[in-house]
Order: sequence, then C-alpha cells, then structure tokens
Amino acid sequence: MKRAIIRLLVCSLALVGVSIGESHSPQSAPRADLILHNGFVWTVNEKHPRAEAVAIRGEKIIAVGSNAEALRYRGPRTRVIDVKGAFVVPGFNDSHVHVASAGRFLEFNLMTVTSQKEFVARVQRLVKDLGPGEWITGGGWGAYDQWAPGSAGGEKRKPFTPDVRLVEEITRDHPLFIHKFDFSEFAANRAALKAVGLDPEHPSAPDVEFLRDERGRLTGILRGKGVMSLFRPKIPRRLSHRRRVRQTRRALAEIRQYGVTSISDMSDDEQLDIYRELRARGELTVRVHFRYGLERWKELAGRGIKVGSGDEWIRLGAVKGHIDGIMGTSTARFFQPYANDPTNRGRWRRLMVDERGRFVEGKFLNYMLNADRVGLQLSVHAIGDEANHVLLDYLEELIRRHGRRDRRFRLVHAQVIAPADFRRLGALNVIAEVQPYHLSDDMRWMEERIGHERSRGAYAFRTIQRSGAVLAFGSDWPGTTASAYPINPLFGLYAAVTRQTLTGQPPGGWFPAERLTIEEAITAYTLGSAYASFEEHLKGTIEVGKLADLTILSKNLLTVDPREYLTTEVLYTIVGGKVVYEKR
Repeated sequence: MKRAIIRLLVCSLALVGVSIGESHSPQSAPRADLILHNGFVWTVNEKHPRAEAVAIRGEKIIAVGSNAEALRYRGPRTRVIDVKGAFVVPGFNDSHVHVASAGRFLEFNLMTVTSQKEFVARVQRLVKDLGPGEWITGGGWGAYDQWAPGSAGGEKRKPFTPDVRLVEEITRDHPLFIHKFDFSEFAANRAALKAVGLDPEHPSAPDVEFLRDERGRLTGILRGKGVMSLFRPKIPRRLSHRRRVRQTRRALAEIRQYGVTSISDMSDDEQLDIYRELRARGELTVRVHFRYGLERWKELAGRGIKVGSGDEWIRLGAVKGHIDGIMGTSTARFFQPYANDPTNRGRWRRLMVDERGRFVEGKFLNYMLNADRVGLQLSVHAIGDEANHVLLDYLEELIRRHGRRDRRFRLVHAQVIAPADFRRLGALNVIAEVQPYHLSDDMRWMEERIGHERSRGAYAFRTIQRSGAVLAFGSDWPGTTASAYPINPLFGLYAAVTRQTLTGQPPGGWFPAERLTIEEAITAYTLGSAYASFEEHLKGTIEVGKLADLTILSKNLLTVDPREYLTTEVLYTIVGGKVVYEKR
C-alpha cells in the first residue's frame, strides 16, 4: 500500500467537483438503484477528494462525480435523493465496540443518574420488557459523582445512591441486584434476597453488611467482600436468547442513528450467532468485524479461521488480548506509581500472570507467537506506559522470530505512551486503535492520577501519527465500569480536533499540540479503520467499485466551528446501497 495511504495523509480541499472513474459509457450505463446528488461529497480519496453526487447499484458504488455524471444512471425505478448541500462522507467505521455490553447498557444503566425519580423511571421502563423471573443487573451508579460529565477535573456533585425501596413493588417479580461503578456497594431488592435464601426482613450472611437508615430500616444497600460470592451463583449466567436479540436490535438502532456502517466487535459467541440470525432475516444493518479472545487461537486455527475469513458483512480472523487494566479503576500498568496512590503501579491482566497474580515472563508472548503463526491478526489492549512498552517489546520479538509481513498489529487504546516509545510505533508498522472521546471523558482524572508530565503522552494522536503509525478511530462503546462512551462518531471527531470536554474545557484544549485536523480525524474514522481490518479495498472511501456505505450529515464538518459538530445530525445512513436510517 502506498506510503501516503498508510500514513493517512489527506490532500487539500478541492473547491470544484470532479469526475471519479465512471466505469461505463453513457450508452451502456446500468441503471442505478440509488442516486445522491446536490451534495458536498468528501470522498476521503486523496486523488479526488471532492464530488457532488454518487450513484449506486446493488451494494456497490458505480459513479462518483458531478450531478450530471451521476444522474445519467437514473432509471424508472431509481430512488433519487436531493441532499440539498448536505455533507456526504464514507460510512463511519467504529474500530472498537462491545455490542453485547452496549445492548445491556441501553436496556438499563445508572451511570449518569442523579435522582431517585430518574432511577425509578429507568426501572419502570425495563420491567415492561422482562419475562417472568428475569433478573435486573448492572447499574454502575456513581461513576460521575466525583467528576460530573463534561468536567475537566475538580468539579464534584452530590453523590447518588439508589433507594431500592422505591421500586420494590414494580420489581416484586424480578430479582434486582445492581452495583456501584467501583463495586464498593451493591443494591438488592426483596426478591433478590429471597433468591439467595435470605429472609428479607432479617437478612444475615458472612462478610456482608446490610445498611440501615437513621430509623433502623433496611435500605437495600449492601457492602462487604462476601456480597458477590453470595449472589453470583444464583444470577443466571446467560440472558434468554429473546432478551439478547431484543438488546441487539436496540443496539443496531443506536448504531445506524449515528451514521456508523461498520463496527469491530469484541462480544461473545452468542452475539456472533445473533448477527448471523439477523442477517438471514435481512435485519443486520451494520457490517461486523468480529474478534475472539486471544486465548482461543488454537480453536480458531482448527476451524480454519484466519485473516480474511468471512465475507463483506461478517468478517473474522482477528483476536484480542489484554495486558493491563484501565485508568478508570487505576489498574492501568505504569513504570512509576500513581501520583495519588504511591503504592499502586496498576495490574497485569490474566494472560500475563500465574494463578497467584505473579508476572510470568513470556506467557503472553507465547500467545502472540502462536496466534501470529496460524495467520490470525493480533490486537492487544494496553493503557499504561509500562504496558505499552512491554507490548512493543513483545512485538519486536515476534517480528524477530517470524519475520516482517503485513500483519497490521493493532495496539488497542495506546493510551499513555512513554516518550521514548513513540518512535517505535511507525518502525513496527503499528495500527493505533484509539478512541478519541476517551480524552474528553477521562481528562477529568488523568493529571490527578499520573501527573502533568506523564499526561503529555496520553491520547497523543498527533505524535502517534507523526511516528508513521496508522490511526484507526473508534468509540469503545458503551464504556467501562467508570465511564460511559457514546458510539456517536461526532463526539470522537470533536475530541480529536479540539481536545476538549463536551462543555468546552479546558480553553484551547488539553495539550493542544496533539490536535488533529478534521480531515485527518474523518480519515481515521473511515479509511483508517477499514485499513485496520484489511478491508480498505472494500470501504473507507467513496470510490467506484467500493461498497455503498455512506453517511450524510446536516453540516459540513470541514467548514463549521468544531463546537457545531456536537449539534450536527445524521440525515441518512446507507449500508450496502440501502437506506437503513433516515431522519424524519
């Protein structure tokens, strides 16, 4: 692939429409199924960045150019959409989502809830869809108590704790067991207490504290190291298939509403089965790049799965592993201790340690070597500077043993990089699978936890790009136990361009030298993510012969102030030539 494309450099904005490689003469031109015209088409094709119209037949683009050039493919059954100057881009390709978790999150979560009224309303909405006896779990309350949404740090709000007594009546047929974001507290209703064999009037269990109010009444709040061991065995390990499908449909609606046409998902096998089920019914409205766990490399090899397996709708061949934890729970692994906790450097994850949690030299590397040997694409989560450093060491060793080839190693998050390690990213042909909205949300705690100097290496998108690495943007939707990350790509574009919170803090941006241009950010959210999954020949740009996956926005992101990204609306989402979302 050309160096210019690998580095994802975007050429200057052309001010006139261009004709881009029509493959048919007017006399032999096939009739289009869909034509978009009168648009500002930003193709992300550096040879021809600008057009007015696009013609589509079946799932493929057959013409890109002027209005006249596209409209000559019009036939009696062609749907023609006058987009009236709207901004047309390749469909957004989210390189990092967790759809199974997102489905549950959309069904029920308390991360940003601040009032009992809102808590009750969310429970009421949920129980309407539940089958008899189905459990209510999740919650995650309190994640934004210390730092309110949109805060750059230091802004606190009144803590919220759900009052389970307010929902006892509406949940009498559904055990409710939910948790605070950091799992320091839990809430259980009477039905849940009965389900684990406790007397709801006088509950008692080893290492469990049942909190009471000032009048001595049980509040439903539990604490203690024995809580999870008491409830976990009784909570069904799997939701009903009906419920999972319903959650997936809700997630797909969210995905297409925000103009996302492709995702890279890291869910369970049932989620993959649901995608296939929905596709067979004609209900799948997003293309899926699916990643299994790294530890399953041998099973996948036995099934003949490798890079490129699958098709244009469901692509397989990649695996994902984890080296360390996350910033939200102060478990990301650093060379030096956390500034606010001198005893803590973070933790290594399961594939790095033995059963006692002790680091095992070479354990994770062996997983990488085996997966690479059988032709699987590697992607590895690394957050802290030591985690990223160790992972790059492993990649160097892998290349030394197996040689150089086009493996497109995906460094997942690349969140805090030590200064000396940036230069290695390009040299090792790394794809930096990053989530720009992380910086908008996470900056609220970054400097408090790792200090100002280390924060210079956090979400350093400009420096990563200059190293020669490829940026592939995504969202990490729905987030972590400590943060909610929306799938809306416009939030990610805003973060990459401004390096501010959604409320515009701090003025000028957080480490503003790391800002990207909007052209670069769009490229990372389209072509970059397609390249990351070996699919740049299929999608990521608006070109003749490529898949007709497009997003049409209400504002021209190249010309408006970045603050206006946040109020820009998706007018149409088109996947495979079909309009799967249209704003009414």
